[in-house]
Amino acid sequence: MKLPNSAKDFEKIMKNVDFTRVLQITVPILQPVIIGGLWLLISRLDTRADALSKLIAIAEPIPTIDLNVPAPVVLASLYHSVDEFSDVLNEVIERLRDLDLPTTEEIVDKVTDPIAKGVDEILPDNPEFKKALADCIMNAKKNLPFGSYFLLGPVWIANCLAKKGINVTADFVKGQI
Repeated sequence: MKLPNSAKDFEKIMKNVDFTRVLQITVPILQPVIIGGLWLLISRLDTRADALSKLIAIAEPIPTIDLNVPAPVVLASLYHSVDEFSDVLNEVIERLRDLDLPTTEEIVDKVTDPIAKGVDEILPDNPEFKKALADCIMNAKKNLPFGSYFLLGPVWIANCLAKKGINVTADFVKGQI
């Protein structure tokens, strides 16, 4: 390709350039920048747009909330409201640090200890009874129609235990399941 030697040569080359093709390439590239820049400018000038920008900045990053706002507007809102967002985030972190939350081990210990004591007190120490009760419970869950276990389960389990030679009432079984 030969470089133009004069202004006339440059004008001749520029006349042959199809600028619509250039615009077709540059507009999709610049469109998000233009939209985001305009939203940022509007949100700095108008208080209502400022409030909306803060709402978008807080709500849009949450995965379960989709405001159907274009991505450039979301990015401009986050850029505009980053100071307020960081203040709120720091406040939330400070409040969470002040809470005295139990560890998972403490929660599990508090929940399982009373349950284990209650089961040991109510059920006989007979391992055959515990095995028969577990077998009858599984049999009832397997054979009863969906949703009827809590209604018909105690009677089913009591009958199953009676077939195995263990006499219990349906009320006793209802207390066990």
